[in-house]
Amino acid sequence: MPDSLSSSMSKQRATLLDALNEALAVFCSHSEDTFDEVMESAFRKIANAVDCSHIFIDRKVEIDGETTHMRVYQWNITNGVTTVEAVKFFKEEAVVKNWVEALERGDCIYRHSSKSNNEEKAFMEKLCVKSILIVPIFTHGQFWGNVVFHNTEENRPLEEDSFDLIQSFALLCANAILRNDMVLEIIRQSELNERMAKDAAEAEAYTRIMLDAIPLCCQLWTNDFKMVDCNDTALKLFGLKSKKEFIERFVEFSPEFQPDGRLSREVGRSNLTTAFQKGRCSYDWMHILPDGTLLPAEITLARVSYKDDYVVAGFTNDMRKIKKMESSIQRLESESEKIYYDPLTDIYNRRFFDENLSRIVNTLSRSLGTLSLMMIDIDAFKKYNDMYGHSAGDECLRIIARTISMNATRVDDFVARYGGDELAVVLPNTKEDGACNLAEKIISSVRSCNIPHKGNGDAGIATVSVGVTTGKVRSIHRADDFILRADELLYRSKQNGRNRYTYGEL
Repeated sequence: MPDSLSSSMSKQRATLLDALNEALAVFCSHSEDTFDEVMESAFRKIANAVDCSHIFIDRKVEIDGETTHMRVYQWNITNGVTTVEAVKFFKEEAVVKNWVEALERGDCIYRHSSKSNNEEKAFMEKLCVKSILIVPIFTHGQFWGNVVFHNTEENRPLEEDSFDLIQSFALLCANAILRNDMVLEIIRQSELNERMAKDAAEAEAYTRIMLDAIPLCCQLWTNDFKMVDCNDTALKLFGLKSKKEFIERFVEFSPEFQPDGRLSREVGRSNLTTAFQKGRCSYDWMHILPDGTLLPAEITLARVSYKDDYVVAGFTNDMRKIKKMESSIQRLESESEKIYYDPLTDIYNRRFFDENLSRIVNTLSRSLGTLSLMMIDIDAFKKYNDMYGHSAGDECLRIIARTISMNATRVDDFVARYGGDELAVVLPNTKEDGACNLAEKIISSVRSCNIPHKGNGDAGIATVSVGVTTGKVRSIHRADDFILRADELLYRSKQNGRNRYTYGEL
């Protein structure tokens, strides 16, 4: 997948989109003789994409005048697919009643054990479930049932931008069952070849229903670059009333040239050829809607069986909302820099230090990890300001902050301005030797800057004093424990002549 495409969608969504394309190919090509194998194959692809261990399909039915849910299919990652007898959907459970009401409104239900209320947790524990996703299915505008995804092993979070693809899979499952039910009924009732041919045509109509169920704009292309079908979502996206009009006018919906300067016609044919030859092709594209609005999109082409031949299914994902989200994220990141960076030294500020040191302590306490902390102070800095002025003092502070940052280069390490001329260096998973070696490098590097400072005793240049502490983080520890200890050791360095570091365990 090109970098430009992968950057615009989450890894989970990209994996799930591939799995959905593969499942669509499987569903479009199955016969009644291979239905169980097809369902097992499709379920396994989606289960792998979303890391779930069980999938169930429940259908809304009337039994003795009472509305309930019948489990028409169940599957788990160990045993594969299994049909089951009718199972009530635990309607007596209050939490399930609430879920069913939400499903009938069209809402998805997603819960995992770390973020559920007590009643939901108790229900999930009863089912031995770590996380659960329930996706409603609607056919002809009516609530048909739902697909349930269970995870009994771990609590793996699902990303919300993947829910529409999971819902597409749920619709494909429902239509596959309807199609299979219809085909089986046709076979039972058919006695003549003419009847069989008619019923096969009806089964083909359900394939088209499956195509229309997908929430992404989709078209089917033959290997001579002719579009033979599209779904209802395509009509809605481009604001057209009929599939005939969409097919006839489709060439109008792309500019002559794509943003990279290539001819749209040549790029489109080249990508279709690649999809037919290799089975799959993904790329960025620019469409133009009938009203002139530009439509940035990501296109995925997948070769699938259709009737007695192959076609390429082209899926168009409208990127306008994602582009808007990316812009918002960039704006938030820019605001974050203002919140967490010190404007004078261009390093992290006290707020970032407090929030992240507490987080690091909490994280390391779970594994008895090691943390080292340095508190650093510029020697005789008040005298420096008095002798050279505050502007020179600001520049001195900037140089020393930059010098310290250049020495603390590991990904997890960070340097922050604690207050005034006092700086802090946080070193997760760093033992005594590493922390002390770094303290020596910092002291030496600051001296090498040769910043004149006549008020700093015999040194004659700006120097720093350092307090260094290291300890294994336990559940009783707090961030202040490390700060107070490092400050105490910094004070000793000052008392013992400055321009040095003092080490002590927590």
